[in-house]
Amino acid sequence: MNKKTIYTNGKIFTGNSTQPWADTLIIEEGKLAAVGYATDLAEMMEGYPAIDLKQRMIMPGIHDAHIHLLLSGLKFGFECRIRPNANSKQLIEDICNCRKCKSGALSSWIIAGEYNPFEIEKGQLDRKLLDEHFPDTPVFISDYTIHNALVNSKALEIAGLNSDVSDPHGGQFVRREGSDELTGELVERARWAVSAAIPEYSSDIYEDAMRWSVSMAHRYGITSVQEASASLPELKALKALDASDELNLHVAAHLVWQEVTFSGGASLDQQDDLISRHKEHLTQHVDTRFVKCWLDGAPLPPHFTESRIDSENKVDLSKIVISEDDLTAALIKLDRDGLTLKMHCAGEGAARVALNAVERMREQNGNQGPFHEIAHAGFIHVNDRGRLAALRVVAEMSPALWHNTSPEFKSLSTGFKFNTMHRLGTQVTVGSDWIITENPNLFPALQGMLLRGEESVDLDTALFMMTLAGAKAVGKQDQFGSLEAGKSADFIVLDRNLFEIEKNEVGDTQVLLTVFEGKAVYSADAGFQ
Repeated sequence: MNKKTIYTNGKIFTGNSTQPWADTLIIEEGKLAAVGYATDLAEMMEGYPAIDLKQRMIMPGIHDAHIHLLLSGLKFGFECRIRPNANSKQLIEDICNCRKCKSGALSSWIIAGEYNPFEIEKGQLDRKLLDEHFPDTPVFISDYTIHNALVNSKALEIAGLNSDVSDPHGGQFVRREGSDELTGELVERARWAVSAAIPEYSSDIYEDAMRWSVSMAHRYGITSVQEASASLPELKALKALDASDELNLHVAAHLVWQEVTFSGGASLDQQDDLISRHKEHLTQHVDTRFVKCWLDGAPLPPHFTESRIDSENKVDLSKIVISEDDLTAALIKLDRDGLTLKMHCAGEGAARVALNAVERMREQNGNQGPFHEIAHAGFIHVNDRGRLAALRVVAEMSPALWHNTSPEFKSLSTGFKFNTMHRLGTQVTVGSDWIITENPNLFPALQGMLLRGEESVDLDTALFMMTLAGAKAVGKQDQFGSLEAGKSADFIVLDRNLFEIEKNEVGDTQVLLTVFEGKAVYSADAGFQ
């Protein structure tokens, strides 16, 4: 007799438009054997015990379209944390009190984050602050955007940087007023040399960091992800976990291209080599047919490194770090090879360059290749918004950015046009951008999508964006994303019915149970064990 697992007496939102609701799931060998009502499935259920869902709401597992698993695991588990909005004294206190600095994973370096430049006293955002306390140990501290950093003199020395260095395209070495001396503040691509000098962690640490991050995803109901900065160490860690049956997550791993810091310090040549050998890192749950690049920076103060479009409808090319011609050439090859390119676009100018490149690629390759994506997609010029659907470009949104209520994030309040993009027929997905946030919880984002004024969408649409739309974006809609017979048994049980509560209560939703391929991988309620 085949083993069956039955969940019944639930309010099951299937995400399947032809059968939106059910009360029973029957699982065999990790897949959904049947989805429907107990009265219709009585014969299949006969003789098998059933888990009582107690009228709880069930929905498909969440797809996080933009997450940084390894970087988040390292950040929260193996690097020094600085309290929010620390001043200079508190920043030093937190680093000195961090045990990982004294005896941790990288005994030769201190890696920390994040500092808020607006809270550091005038004149103190300088390597001299770090040199006083850490004269012989290299220090690298990320700022609140994760796009800039502060380092000490030892780090600059190891990286071979001094006052003679020129600013790279797309980056800036901040200098002391009236001189060429480096302050140690590194903006965007100015981080590259120091990032490349930071030694790797051990494989055990990478695996531990990944293991913890996967468990955090489960806690918040996430069963599939798009890893937005897959480096070689991360691919090795993912493979190790999958080989030991510990990777209970569908991972679309986006290999980093043309960006050193987010690649773990890999050179551009090493990145190209990894992409060319991407098939070597495929596993049961890891798909490596994805690439990620950055076209501009961050739309946040004080540096505002995003590319905008001016009043004369011209793109600020000074902030574009990959030219339209180079991007087009890369897209033509990637598309022909069946690889998706996710393009980080913080400003309207970057989004236009991305769309222009995709359009040129489609003219040459045709329109039958994979979807390509604009990552973040918060600011797309009104003249460009209608282009995405026709070009089969996904608008991947990261509400973590506009959900932050800090003054530094105020400039983002007018972006992220959920309803507009949806009405235009654009495929919209949702990502946590976990590394910016404390956790990958997407329920506050879901609430924000429902309470965004004219840019609100209804609950059915928002849930589609968080589930099946993501599966479609990675070409796996036949495998997961909705609860249908034959698909992977990936679902979550919630502590409230999203369709029966006020919209302003959605953000507090808790996941009681996460099931991946029929196996409970997280449970907050012993009654479901």
